[in-house]
Amino acid sequence: MSVIRKPPSQARRTSARMTSRHLGALAALAVVALSASACASASGSSGSSHGDIAIGVGVPLSGPYARAGRETVNAAKIAVAEINKAGGVDGRKVVVKEGDDQGEPQTGQAVAQKFCDDDSIVAVIGHYNSGVTIPASDVYSRCRLAQISPLSSNPEVTTRGLDNVFRVGARDDYMGPAVATYLATKTDLRRISTIDDQSSYGVGLVDQFTKKAHEQGLQILKSAAIKAGDKDFRAVLGTIPHETQVVYFGGYAADASLLAQQAKEVGLDVVIAGGDGLYDPDFLKGGQAVEGGILTASAGNPTGGAQDFLDKYSANYGQPSGYGLLEYNAARMVLQALSNVHDVNRKAVVAALRTISYEPVEGGAPIKFDDKGDNVNAQVHVFTVTNGTFQESAVLSPDDFK
Repeated sequence: MSVIRKPPSQARRTSARMTSRHLGALAALAVVALSASACASASGSSGSSHGDIAIGVGVPLSGPYARAGRETVNAAKIAVAEINKAGGVDGRKVVVKEGDDQGEPQTGQAVAQKFCDDDSIVAVIGHYNSGVTIPASDVYSRCRLAQISPLSSNPEVTTRGLDNVFRVGARDDYMGPAVATYLATKTDLRRISTIDDQSSYGVGLVDQFTKKAHEQGLQILKSAAIKAGDKDFRAVLGTIPHETQVVYFGGYAADASLLAQQAKEVGLDVVIAGGDGLYDPDFLKGGQAVEGGILTASAGNPTGGAQDFLDKYSANYGQPSGYGLLEYNAARMVLQALSNVHDVNRKAVVAALRTISYEPVEGGAPIKFDDKGDNVNAQVHVFTVTNGTFQESAVLSPDDFK
């Protein structure tokens, strides 16, 4: 028996045509949505208009520089707590996200990539070591995240044409020449030997010091190197000529303190000098061996409006180093930049920092950045260790030693 098939009803044909059109429209909308998303990602517009705004802090939180790194996180948290208490940024809460770079370049790059991949992060404070800041900045450049280093002082941090990289403190080509100028003009110490710790920071600092020392007529008797973190430097110190009056050290405080003590043990009567890596309580642990030590820093003794920060820091975390205030100012400056933009996203934050003028809480010249991302008003503070404390001896501007 044959079956006679009836044509579909008009209603069914109409329904089929409507379904086809709807599916086509939905597919088109999906393509548009995906295209818009891709364009937003490519333009560096990370940072949703809803939810929390995050600031990444990339610093060593383990290893030999952990105390300094933790201080940066603490200072940022104080600044963020203050702005959140006042209502946040556009009514949105600001949070701090930590990344432990361990003071190692490769780990620093991994932290940088983690921050890049987190769309809530719109700016990064860090890193601490120049040898970490430089490779990490290449990662931040690719994802258009603003990177603000309070302290990394190697000139290469800002001389590579990366417009998203900023530095608050003074550079090594300020720090090194400033000590050489101070020794030549304010002391009778003329016979110098140098030691570096083979880091980007230490080697660069000694190079800058040595160039200026020659110009100023100081004698460089010997140049040597140690391995950062070693505990016995006596073999290297044994090669230093006994007529040396100053050992200029390119490195960090814990090693410098040990160098000073072991210099006495091998019969050297020298003053230990150096850069901002020595402006740290760990240096003072050398006791009598570091008395008379001369060093430079980007930060001076806190005064004026800084007392509120010092009180808050001490109440929550203990006594900060001399750089706690500079790190706090760096965090407040980032928050000011966030407040200055209409739509908080990575590209807008970079642009805001390029034109910012931030007034430090302790007073003094505002923080402004030149085309490279360096603070045009960065000064060098010279300290002498006196009775176990850092006493400010002079404040130098670039015109004083350039």
